Parts: sequence; structure tokens; C-alpha cells
Amino acid sequence: MKSRSPHFFLAVLFCAISVKTLMAQTVSPTTNSTLTVKAPPETIIWVDSLRYGAIPESGELTIKNLSAGSHTIRARLKGKREIARKVSLDADAESPRSGIELDFPEPATKAELAFQTAEELREKGAHADAIKEYRSAIKLHPRGYPAARIGLARSLMSNEEYGKAITEALLAAREHGGVFPEAYVVIANTKRTQGLYDDAIENYRKALDQARGFFPEAHTGLALAFQDRGLTEDAIKHLRLAIAQANDTEPIIYFLLGSALEREFLTKEAVDAYEKYLQLDPKSNQAAALRSVLKQLRREIR
Repeated sequence: MKSRSPHFFLAVLFCAISVKTLMAQTVSPTTNSTLTVKAPPETIIWVDSLRYGAIPESGELTIKNLSAGSHTIRARLKGKREIARKVSLDADAESPRSGIELDFPEPATKAELAFQTAEELREKGAHADAIKEYRSAIKLHPRGYPAARIGLARSLMSNEEYGKAITEALLAAREHGGVFPEAYVVIANTKRTQGLYDDAIENYRKALDQARGFFPEAHTGLALAFQDRGLTEDAIKHLRLAIAQANDTEPIIYFLLGSALEREFLTKEAVDAYEKYLQLDPKSNQAAALRSVLKQLRREIR
């Protein structure tokens, strides 16, 4: 049996990290298509349910490596009603490029505003306050609010209220008509956090089945569950799938892949993964320590 890598302590730092909400749908293989989104600064943009972050002060966000064909853009601006738009990228041009300009004609309802506030609080790690806002949003939206229930479930899990988290995720799935991959990923994340790996793997697979195989968060969580079971080769397989699908929206996956490859003594590949992580997230809290590790790994390659 291979011994644990001397740098494995870095991977431990990330085992509890939950990859951000990534809803799932099938898309075609990526090309070099580029999409420019114009919207008010601080607007959060999703394309095909992958979160690409907020519009900068320039008012434009450029998204690369999209597939030709139709894409769904979802946009959220605090205080405004969330919108969704379709855009089509040309498959015939040598370097297809398209653009879309978004505006927000309607103000958010009280329920939506509570939900937006809750999302901001959760991202800051203020889970107790987020839970209150999510519950307020659900109360103000009595016909069902699956997105708010999912956010509530994630904050409850972070607060170690595991039973309540699973209950809210199941309610979200029911309100969504039963087919809701993210709900089963949240359940799986909760089970994995509890050390219930068989249950976690079952729910990750259910999420992937509902999402027709395209769900980076599910692949990442499944990889972590396999890693916890000592099945490193299976973990590497699913981390590679997650990277292929996430289009560099989640740098942490490269770090997790690097640590798994390092554990298998695939040092050159591990270095490549770590370097990509630093390229995408050079100011992370772990960047300095990882650069030190990379120096040693490069010496080992020579």
C-alpha cells in the first residue's frame, strides 16, 4: 500500500469545503465561443447554471470556452427581480463571439429580497442570520420556494443541524416536482459530513442521474466520498469530470485533484493541477503554503 503524501495536510484543509451551488443541465462539448455580458456592477451571472461571479465596475463580464448553440443566462441584482434570458452562440464562425445586455425592470418582492439577503449572509459564513432570512423568504412565499429551502438546508448543514438540513432538502425536491439534482447533492453533502459514505454516494449518484451526468458539485462530492473511502483512483476520475464541466468556475477542484494525484505519486500531474489552482485563485489563504510545496515537488520531478 502506498504511504500518504507528506503534503497531504493541505488536502485536509479542503475536505469540509462545499463547492458553491451549481445547478445542472446537459450541454454540448465546449468550444472557443465567447460571451460578453453587460449588466449593472454587482450583478451575479450564471450561464447554464454555472456561476461566473459578479459583473465588475466596468459593467462587462467576458465568459470564454462556451459551446456553440443555445445557453441560458440567469442574473441576480440585489433589490431586483431575478431574470433569465436565452442567448445563441454561432457555430459557424471561426471564433464565435456574442454579447447580451441585461436590465432589471421589476423590483424584488419581499420574499425575493429576504432570499437575496440570506444568500449574501450564507456566502459570508453568517449562517445563523442566513437561516432567519431564508425562513422569512419561505414564509412570505407560501406556494413554495425551492431555492430558499436549498439555501436554508446548506446553512443548516454548516451549523451541524443535519436532520433539519435533510428535511429542508427533501421539501425542496418535493416543491420542485421531485426532479431537483441540487437537493440530492445537499443531502449527499450532509451524509458525507456525518461520515455516512454509502448514503452519500447513493445520493450523489441520484443527483447525477437526474442531471444526466452534468453536475460538477455532484462529481466533486462523489470524489471526496471515494477519497474518504480510500478509493483514490475513483476520486481522481470524478474530479477530472468536475473540472471538465465546471469551466474553471471552481478553482478548488484543481487543488483537490492535485492532492489526489500527489497521493498516487503522480507528481508531474499534481504540479500541473496545483499550478492551475494558483493561476485561477492566486490570492487564496493557502496560496503561500502551496507555493512552498510546489518548490519541493518540482525538485522531486527533476
